[in-house]
Amino acid sequence: MAKSLDDLLVQLQSDDSHERVLAVVTIGRERIHAAVRYVEAALNDSDGEVRAMAMWSLDLLGSPATIPSLIRALYDPVFDVRSNAGWALVHLAKRIFPGLVLPDVIEVLRGDDHYDARQMAYLVLSRIGGSDADDAIRQYWR
Repeated sequence: MAKSLDDLLVQLQSDDSHERVLAVVTIGRERIHAAVRYVEAALNDSDGEVRAMAMWSLDLLGSPATIPSLIRALYDPVFDVRSNAGWALVHLAKRIFPGLVLPDVIEVLRGDDHYDARQMAYLVLSRIGGSDADDAIRQYWR
């Protein structure tokens, strides 16, 4: 039996991180677009797995409105969070329009600090491809 949105929102507030993971996964898998802002809020969760699966869920939901959250997640200390955010950015660029994500990802690549974020930006740009992405990689990746 499928859970209601209200049930999932209660589950997102659980003290059990496994329950919170299940909630964000269900929201993504069931494509519950009305819960996007709640999944974005889960990006502040103290548990890295909850944040990683929230990124995965945002990827499935595919909303361009989440791009700022996806960009911020490139700076997360947990690799799986950065990786899932990177793939979400690649998928948005390929599904909709690369110009939606390229400027923000290039800005991350351009930064001098946060090597892990820069590395993920490089990977995102290499997967998106095209002249703008390739030029940014040549210019800023070192």
